[in-house]
Amino acid sequence: MTLLAQWPLRSLLWMFSIGIVVGALAFVIFIYALYSSQNTNIPKWRSKNTPTHLLVVLGSGGHTAEMFSMLRRIKLDPCQYTYRTYVVSSGDNFSATKAVEFETQYLNHVRKATATDCSPTESYTIVTVPRARRVHQSFLTAPLSTLRSFWACLLVLCGQYADQKRLPSSMVSPYPDVILTNGPATAVCVILAARLLRLYSFIRGFVPFKMVSGGVDLAPTDYQLRTIFIESWARVTTLSLSGKILLPFADRFLVQWPGLEGRRAWKGMRKTEYVGMLVD
Repeated sequence: MTLLAQWPLRSLLWMFSIGIVVGALAFVIFIYALYSSQNTNIPKWRSKNTPTHLLVVLGSGGHTAEMFSMLRRIKLDPCQYTYRTYVVSSGDNFSATKAVEFETQYLNHVRKATATDCSPTESYTIVTVPRARRVHQSFLTAPLSTLRSFWACLLVLCGQYADQKRLPSSMVSPYPDVILTNGPATAVCVILAARLLRLYSFIRGFVPFKMVSGGVDLAPTDYQLRTIFIESWARVTTLSLSGKILLPFADRFLVQWPGLEGRRAWKGMRKTEYVGMLVD
């Protein structure tokens, strides 16, 4: 075999070896970032009068009904969570309607009861993203629709989605501070998108470039994009598929039955927390 014939083979071997090394390094960095994030204590205080952006992921039917039941039970304070974004999937008119009802009826009642107007009625938005997977959709086409949904969720978190209202001027950053979900398929895309943005924030100290717009670094702070996954009350002994996927990614994983307490993705990761029944 001539040297010319051997060269392409050697080049392919070198490229394959480099690819393995780079892939292994990226995997190690990713796992370390997950471990570090889940084991970092975030101060539980904020400066007085600091606006807080809450993003709630809604799912059709039971997921949405359960979510608003929990929000009513914990007595969501519009003076604390001054801006709220509700993410719904395309075609889910039920969830969008329930979000409007919650804002115009329950939160208006809270405002009147407390005699405050710290969060006006326009301090929320409903964003519709492509559905990750339709009912009875082929598994062959599901990855494409999931990627489309993931990209839309990434844009929503960055405040750049076409279906999204401009944030109030009081919100300095486009990123939500807290992401709350109870397990619809869209939640997987939202939480993974949040993790991707926080991964950039983790590695930005090791790379020579930064995402900058108008002289401002676009990396989220440690206070932003914090995720809370609440497992459905219907899950008594086993986690849902969304829960199994997101167990290593959520900052806090809350369960409503004692049989699910103490589970974790792997050793060293944060465990699920039993908090009792959250629905009313």
